[in-house]
Amino acid sequence: MDSVRQGGKALGQTVLGMMLVAGIGQAQAGNIHRIVDFNNNLSLSFVHSHVEYGERTAPSGAYLDTESGFINGGRVAFAAMGSDVLPNLYIEGSYQQVTGDTTYVGGVINTATGAVTPLTQNDNARMTDYAFRFGQGIALGRQSMLIPFFTYGTHHWLRGQLPTAVTPYDYQENYRNDYIGLGVKWEVMPVRHLLASVTGIYGRTVRPTIDAPAIGFAEGLGPKPWVQGGFALNYIFNRHESVFAGVTFTKFQYGQGPLLASGFEEPFSQTELTDYRVGVRFLI
Repeated sequence: MDSVRQGGKALGQTVLGMMLVAGIGQAQAGNIHRIVDFNNNLSLSFVHSHVEYGERTAPSGAYLDTESGFINGGRVAFAAMGSDVLPNLYIEGSYQQVTGDTTYVGGVINTATGAVTPLTQNDNARMTDYAFRFGQGIALGRQSMLIPFFTYGTHHWLRGQLPTAVTPYDYQENYRNDYIGLGVKWEVMPVRHLLASVTGIYGRTVRPTIDAPAIGFAEGLGPKPWVQGGFALNYIFNRHESVFAGVTFTKFQYGQGPLLASGFEEPFSQTELTDYRVGVRFLI
């Protein structure tokens, strides 16, 4: 997971660079209404997502197994801003799904003897996310806006393994959780046709669960922190179309599950997702 941590560090450096650009842009003439108009849009994007997952005996313990890889998919989102009652009221909703193969490195436990058979194999992953944001835009000068917001979302990871010599059946696990959080989005237009945004969110998972129907296993997991950061650059062609590229880094954890009668318990885990997106926005 060191590569992902390096990616997070690079993301932070890039965000700082964008803040410097934003500061320069503040000195230029502009019109805040362009940002308000931009925030009424429908977007479609291609998503290239890197998954990094690991299970541990404890938050700082050794890894029991890992799963990583790139998976691809798409995202659709809408945003709306403006209200006669509350000027610059902001709402945003999104749906994303990515699928593909990841590499699992771990082992299979013999429940009778406790022996662990090492296992490395390709797994199929499908991740589905819904998110909703509700906030209020605050103009910062003539060319920049800050949007504090509340967010609520859901995450579902369907983790599938094909039959093997040590697992001779179709095995699937479903990880699910909701999350709530508080965030802020900073938008700035350094030049007329370019809009940059930086977003940060801190929250917590809600009702995380896991189930594996093939073996009749299901249990709740412990709520843990959920954080996200990202940035995007938008080039606005005219009053109706723009193209964009961006990256979002999400990190969250699941607490250890309760000890079951079988003597098994789901271990502590950590998930890191880095989503690279390119797409088009239709301004409405």
